Amino acid sequence: MHDKRYQVFISSTFTDLQEERRAVQDAVISMGDFPVQMESFPATDEAQMDFIGPLIRQSDYYVLIIGGRYGTIDETGLSFTHQEFRYAVEKGVPVLVLVHGKPDAIVVGKTESTDAGRAKLAEFIKEASYKRIRKDWQNIGELKLAVHEALDHAKRSKPRPGWVRGDSIASIDALEELNEVRKENEKFREALGNLSVDIPLPKLPDAGELTTLTLLPLTSNKGTKRGSSAKIQGSWISFFPFFFSNLDVSTNDWNGDFYFNIDHDDSCVRIASAIAGELAPVDTNGCFGRGLVLFVSIFRIGFAAPFQ
Repeated sequence: MHDKRYQVFISSTFTDLQEERRAVQDAVISMGDFPVQMESFPATDEAQMDFIGPLIRQSDYYVLIIGGRYGTIDETGLSFTHQEFRYAVEKGVPVLVLVHGKPDAIVVGKTESTDAGRAKLAEFIKEASYKRIRKDWQNIGELKLAVHEALDHAKRSKPRPGWVRGDSIASIDALEELNEVRKENEKFREALGNLSVDIPLPKLPDAGELTTLTLLPLTSNKGTKRGSSAKIQGSWISFFPFFFSNLDVSTNDWNGDFYFNIDHDDSCVRIASAIAGELAPVDTNGCFGRGLVLFVSIFRIGFAAPFQ
């Protein structure tokens, strides 16, 4: 998380609240944030709101201090402070309202002298306080405390972009990106760990189902015996003893896992020769094979389970 600093715009009438504005400025600085206020503005020929508007828009929070005066009214019919407030609201900048809790105790020189001015001030306070963070204060100490509390609450409830040191952004953002990648990797690991792949196996024949085998002749090891082609039909269960007893199976144990392998070519020759031997009164060893490759492959599927 970035170590953020926030830009805080301080708004109020000026001549009657100079001491209060300095107190709020000090409070903002003590919290590590940046105050923006008219005391720091340069001389310019721009209209006041044309210059102040972008500063309010770029600020993270807007602190409004209201004492006993409404302020000077221009051609808009509003005071400059009232215009600043409405601009902050329009731009979506969170507004923190600090209102004097005992306006009757304010010295005469710092209050509105006319009924119209007091009515304007009352309307402004009502508008500014509606559904917003508001703190009352009566002296400098209470005002500084109110600023601390209001800003702390606003930072938690209405987080803003803020400002971050340029030399910390790259490294922090890189760490945050790596952390996001780590989280994604964890999700993939969990998904793969629970992955279930359903691979359909060929349908095994029923025990009594008839199967036709083709025996192909092979030259014997001595080169003198040679059989003839033949087709033999029988049930799966009738052929099973020949398959089971003549499969060429090798096994091994590696790192706690058990493996087996069937030599298809040798198994075909041994099985076919054994079947032929049941049908002929001669030694058929090594004389038949090849035509049983597919059958041995099917048999291997049914035979595999006991070895795994």
